[in-house]
Amino acid sequence: MASNYTAQNLYFGYNCGKDSYEIYEAQAAAIKWIFHLYLNNNSLSDISESLQELKICSPRNKLVWGKQIISNILSNPVYVGTDDYPQIISKEDFEAVQEIKAKNTKCRKK
Repeated sequence: MASNYTAQNLYFGYNCGKDSYEIYEAQAAAIKWIFHLYLNNNSLSDISESLQELKICSPRNKLVWGKQIISNILSNPVYVGTDDYPQIISKEDFEAVQEIKAKNTKCRKK
């Protein structure tokens, strides 16, 4: 059992199982979709619109997806898998997203 296994530490995409965190498939599909869209040059606004059109609820259980929520998901290394959480996103996809985000941030600061 994970040492800090509690519902308070639960991230979007996971459920509390009997002895560990487990992937919540419906939310994990949303996470994979977010990463897929971002890797295919969609903006945070485009991703938000897509999720809303598909009627996928956000981590706050609302149909509205803010850009910050999407950005947080794209930046969260827990989705690559940790000692406590199973993997949802490949390390390669996660790293590619971080490179794109860094490049986009650098372009906006100019």
